[in-house]
Amino acid sequence: MGFCHGTPLGIKPKEEGFTICPAILGENHVSSRNIKGGRRPIIDIANQSLLSGLTNYSEIKIIASFERIEVTPSNRAFAIRKSASLHPPFRVLEVFAGGGTLTAALTENPLYKIVAGVEIEPDFADEWQQNHRHALLVQSDIRLVQHSEMPEFDVLIGGIPCTSHSNLGRAKNHLAGKPELGEAGDLFLPVLTLVSLRLPALLVFENVPAFGSSLAGELLVTHLQRIGYHVFTTILQPNLQWGEIEDRKRWLLVATLNKRFVLTAPMISCQQNVSSFLDAPDSNRDKADAMRIANTIEALKTHNARHHSLGHGFEFSVMEGHETRLPTLPKSYHKINTGPFVKTPFGLRLLRQEELERIRWHRVSTRHFATAAQILGQGVQTRIFREIFNQLGAHLVS
Repeated sequence: MGFCHGTPLGIKPKEEGFTICPAILGENHVSSRNIKGGRRPIIDIANQSLLSGLTNYSEIKIIASFERIEVTPSNRAFAIRKSASLHPPFRVLEVFAGGGTLTAALTENPLYKIVAGVEIEPDFADEWQQNHRHALLVQSDIRLVQHSEMPEFDVLIGGIPCTSHSNLGRAKNHLAGKPELGEAGDLFLPVLTLVSLRLPALLVFENVPAFGSSLAGELLVTHLQRIGYHVFTTILQPNLQWGEIEDRKRWLLVATLNKRFVLTAPMISCQQNVSSFLDAPDSNRDKADAMRIANTIEALKTHNARHHSLGHGFEFSVMEGHETRLPTLPKSYHKINTGPFVKTPFGLRLLRQEELERIRWHRVSTRHFATAAQILGQGVQTRIFREIFNQLGAHLVS
């Protein structure tokens, strides 16, 4: 490499780091020690004065070529220092943006600014852009997006699609033991690539509880830790710990570069009953809604009875109004399959869009019921994430 024993060295400071090169009048020299068959050159840079310009960085990297050694902060060290000196508003990029139920938890918080979103489904992308008119929308499969196409961001958030990792998705697509091979099972990979290249200060991801123990979830956690993130994971229990009527348990990951974060749940069980989220009884409307799906309900009852006789557990849920726990609302709710249904004097009816919005604490602009049900069914419980982002904001500015 051109650094033989005794070679005089010149040290040239740079804005971030320094360069070491052979120099005839250099005050420092290459040292060495005896080894079998000769001598091993040694250049010791573990010197307090030499490294004084880099003391604000947690890590350095050394790049050596012929007669030249570059000492600079590592990319990770740059990112950690940057995250420690961030000032609000923190720029947010959302991947798998859906209809914006996650970013809705940020819109009234002055600590955050939504700058971009990535979403493949046109109807969901329309809804997201409607709510974030000044942000960049990339309507694409995230696998095809170049990281250079994304604006600068400090926070990366997203609900990684769970269709391959949920219990229903694994069974439906025959993915037991191998959800990563499903259509959406590998979507954590482009997310990891984006994180590795851009190293944002904060990451927030959510998924079904089973994702955390899957290969994808374990790889996500392990890789983030290896590239320098402090990783916190938990299972959100909305009905028991967050006072929510809908018991939609979710796996949550929060990763920070600068300092470790731990979420504090309010530990409040739901005290409201289902009726507080429902429209007031209306004979004409309730009857019309019940009659519209009456034939489907009868078919479901016959279907369930047949499976019960075979020892299977197919059922649908019915709410009478006094319950303080509501089963998870699926993305396919509009297809009238497992419910939950509302009991009326005229038969069972579906929850209406306004009722779904009250349950999820988020109003969508589309009045197309199927689209609204899909957005809300695959989205997050906005009120919970409002509190999560409040805690994260306080953590970032402290």
